[in-house]
Amino acid sequence: MENNSNNNNTKSNKLWLNGIVVVVILLTLFTIVGSLNDFNEIFSTIKTMDNRFLWLALGASFLSFVFLSISNHIVLRALNKEISLVDGFLIQSIETFFNGITPFSSGAQPFQLYYYRKMGVASNQATSVLAVNFIIFQTVSVILSTIGMAIYFQDILNVMGHNIIYILIGYTINTAILVGLFLLGYVRTAYKLFEAIFRFFERFNWTKKTANKLKLRTEKFVNEFQGGVKFLFTKKRVFILSSLTKLISLTLLYSTTVIIVRALGQSISINNAFYLFYSSILAVTTMMFVPLPGASGGTELSFSLLLTGKMPSVQVVTVMLIWRIVTYYLGLLFGFIGFLLLKTRRTTK
Repeated sequence: MENNSNNNNTKSNKLWLNGIVVVVILLTLFTIVGSLNDFNEIFSTIKTMDNRFLWLALGASFLSFVFLSISNHIVLRALNKEISLVDGFLIQSIETFFNGITPFSSGAQPFQLYYYRKMGVASNQATSVLAVNFIIFQTVSVILSTIGMAIYFQDILNVMGHNIIYILIGYTINTAILVGLFLLGYVRTAYKLFEAIFRFFERFNWTKKTANKLKLRTEKFVNEFQGGVKFLFTKKRVFILSSLTKLISLTLLYSTTVIIVRALGQSISINNAFYLFYSSILAVTTMMFVPLPGASGGTELSFSLLLTGKMPSVQVVTVMLIWRIVTYYLGLLFGFIGFLLLKTRRTTK
């Protein structure tokens, strides 16, 4: 009991620390923007924006988070129908919060796994649900990024120059992760690769204990993972519905860029609308290797560079700030509210 209490306190402290880091990053962002631009000019630009489009952007972003939770819940219900719809939805909704406050968007899965088990979902089922959802999300993201790169590569190269290397690095990493997940899901001997990696780290005293534990668990984890993945991917209806709702979620989220630019009163051609849409996708998905919560710094910079030349610099900065609030910080708020509601339901049961 005492160990559990200490673990909970440690998790809580880390949660607050990550939250503080996110706030510091936000303040730093505003400080940097303020030092490079005239804030009065930015505020003047914001005042001229059409509030109807801003509310539309907020609504689209909110709906995208709802659709993402629904998409994840579709996979969950294919494996476990005992957990209530509300509990399952709330567990999925915390993803935007915990991923948003941790580097590499890696924080949600451990918390979701914890709450699944608390709600009576078997660990192998919970692991399979999280893995399949991540595979589907990664697949949709990589497909959208590939389409954007194929259509607008020359435009991106023109505005980013040699900085396009960072986009290419991020795209390559995401694609490699997707390929690795499919190999892990379908190659029977995939666990041997991980065992070899852990054996390597067993050579060092400071990683020996942890590596040994992970090596012993690898074969069982991979077998459970593969069993769940193969079971779920045989259910075509689940795969199609989850993929479709994730596509709707990402389309809503990244279309907010187009809506925000329209709020400036600019007329946008169909070609420019798609360019803005894909710029948002590339700015987020290819910068995930930046080791800060929300890939902060890299995401804002790449987004601003991708919009360079499309509008005056003060408008680029204004759009970037509002876009970041709508797509990232609103997601934090959505997930945090889901987390509070989930804790309330657990304590009242």
